[in-house]
Amino acid sequence: MTDGIPERAPAAASSPLPDLAIDRRAAVQRIQLDAGSWVDLVTGFVRDAAGALAEAHEHTPWHQNEVLRYDTYVPEQRLSAGLRPESAPLLRQIDLHLTSTYRQRFTGVAAILYRDGQDFQGLHSDREMRWLDETLIAIVVLGQRRPFVIRRRAPMAEVVERVPAGAAPDDLVLTPGEGDLLVMGGACQRDWLHGIPRADTPNPRISLTWRWTSRHGRPDTNPGYFDGRQFSDRPRQPGTRTRQR
Repeated sequence: MTDGIPERAPAAASSPLPDLAIDRRAAVQRIQLDAGSWVDLVTGFVRDAAGALAEAHEHTPWHQNEVLRYDTYVPEQRLSAGLRPESAPLLRQIDLHLTSTYRQRFTGVAAILYRDGQDFQGLHSDREMRWLDETLIAIVVLGQRRPFVIRRRAPMAEVVERVPAGAAPDDLVLTPGEGDLLVMGGACQRDWLHGIPRADTPNPRISLTWRWTSRHGRPDTNPGYFDGRQFSDRPRQPGTRTRQR
């Protein structure tokens, strides 16, 4: 104390803020699919993509779902998990970045593990969102670069097309991976399909997905992927279920 004035304790050294796990200034490439649909591709969005892949691969509670197809449950060719954005700094930072960039509150995080090139996802759109006139689907892809195929939905076509994904002359084939961010926007889920075909690789691929829909326009009331396919007259069964180990 000096002249009755208490001496101020020395200020504690402030610890530096941790570096962001994402590159918020990474360049964005916008691909205009048509007047109302687009794709943003951000290369190198996750800084330590290899470390993020190892962390997610080892610590995520993966499970295998089964989908009802013609009254029989068929295992999906991939593993999945539901995560909370606040469960990891990387997920939280991505969540905040998406909200800030696209000015919408997303739901997520849906995680999918493609264990190797034999795991795949056929051509589809995320119709379980129902309101498809204006949507956002943001996918952070860790691990192996594999074809991500986008195809215009043919009139009156089934979700699964006869022409293999990536083989049609007008297919758009991107290869996100190693920490890239891909965002599908506008009417992309209404007018376009996307899928991950099989690939010749032993390496894993993990996608982390956030979704948003405006809930404007006419909802799609057709059965979605998770509604299953049931044709018998026995009591209805759930469209999906977790595979019993």
